[in-house]
Amino acid sequence: MSALTGTAVSGERSATGSASLNSSDQWCTPKWLADALGPFDLDPCSNLGSHIQATRCALDHEDEGFRDGLKHGWIRRDGRPDSVFVNPPYSNVGPWAARLVNHQGPWVALLKLDPTTRWWAHLMTANPTVAPFRKRIRFEGKQTDGSDATTANFPSVLVYSAWKPPIALRPHLWLYSCV
Repeated sequence: MSALTGTAVSGERSATGSASLNSSDQWCTPKWLADALGPFDLDPCSNLGSHIQATRCALDHEDEGFRDGLKHGWIRRDGRPDSVFVNPPYSNVGPWAARLVNHQGPWVALLKLDPTTRWWAHLMTANPTVAPFRKRIRFEGKQTDGSDATTANFPSVLVYSAWKPPIALRPHLWLYSCV
């Protein structure tokens, strides 16, 4: 998982731009899920442990000023909006939710299922599809205390717009059709 600003700090992401990291924000999308999601144009929340298949990731940008996934454009060179995958820091999802609401292209967000928050209410104004996972996700990555990331103690959800889950991913999700 990435940090709020996307600023690289010693190869890791920091929610505040400092070297002090919130261990809950260092959980990477597991490889099986990244593989099932398929490719995207942009992963603005990338980190060195990311398995997401993205043409561009914020951490890879040669200009450090563009490594902040919230500050740079989510637009392709041809001017069309990027397809975007976001696994934001769960300690502060709000800015990422706001950015997604205004994004005109396809997007997918891996989030903590928490409909009691302001960021969730704001994200729902985009009228996205909400697909909870059938089981809790076992994340990847090292925590700041050196321990391995583990199974989340909360349910996770994919929230997406103008995107369709690949067939390989569908058995892992509760897909609902509301009329």
